[in-house]
Amino acid sequence: MEDLRLKHITFTGVDAKTDINHLQEIQKKYPIAEFGVLTSYHWDENGNRYLDPKLIERLERYNLNLSLHICGTAAHDAAIGNWEKVDFFVKDMLHIFGRVQLNVSTQRNNPKYVHVPLVIGQEVIIQTKDVNDTSLFQNTLDKWYYPSYKWSMLLDASGGRGIDTGIGIFKSLNKIGYAGGINPDNVADKLRFLLENVDMGEFWIDMESGVRTDDWFDLDKVENVLKTCEKVINEFRRNSYDKEIFRINGT
Repeated sequence: MEDLRLKHITFTGVDAKTDINHLQEIQKKYPIAEFGVLTSYHWDENGNRYLDPKLIERLERYNLNLSLHICGTAAHDAAIGNWEKVDFFVKDMLHIFGRVQLNVSTQRNNPKYVHVPLVIGQEVIIQTKDVNDTSLFQNTLDKWYYPSYKWSMLLDASGGRGIDTGIGIFKSLNKIGYAGGINPDNVADKLRFLLENVDMGEFWIDMESGVRTDDWFDLDKVENVLKTCEKVINEFRRNSYDKEIFRINGT
């Protein structure tokens, strides 16, 4: 599935029980899928969904679309420019992630802007839980608006708790992510709403709790979501004025 506007369908929380071979099969079938890895300096205190940094290296050889979701003090370190410290923590594996998300929206003493990433060309996502407070994102754009650096923003009032927070369209010059209680049961309505909104620019959707069972990453739910999204996209293609807006699996 590929769309000029829909860029990623992100599933966050790859964990120690995830079958990486199965993950690779899903990736081959659905190139738009992105798999998020949660990490924190205190990962071992935060439950199943936080991956042991020692296990990140095993992902390198599978050619997956990966994003690293950094939480806590580690996110703050990256934001203030200590990317090397984070890279050391994840065993020099920062380069395997196409995107890095900084979950800093609930922290005190946030910097005024996020410093440029360690890996040139790597996209940095700035998470915000308040759509009315996007100052960190905007300040970062104002400070580091260069072609070699990519910045995007995730609107996530739920913060990984699986709470359906609804979707409000946020206009921006950059790519916007939408999260908040998205799951196999409601993803069709959520995606349809976003696709049919003429004001939407480039965007992605992200889900975490909605694709877990007993707090373990559930690849059956991941596949169900992707199949549902494919149906919505096909439906949208048939009804769209722009018949070329989608190409399904390269066709």
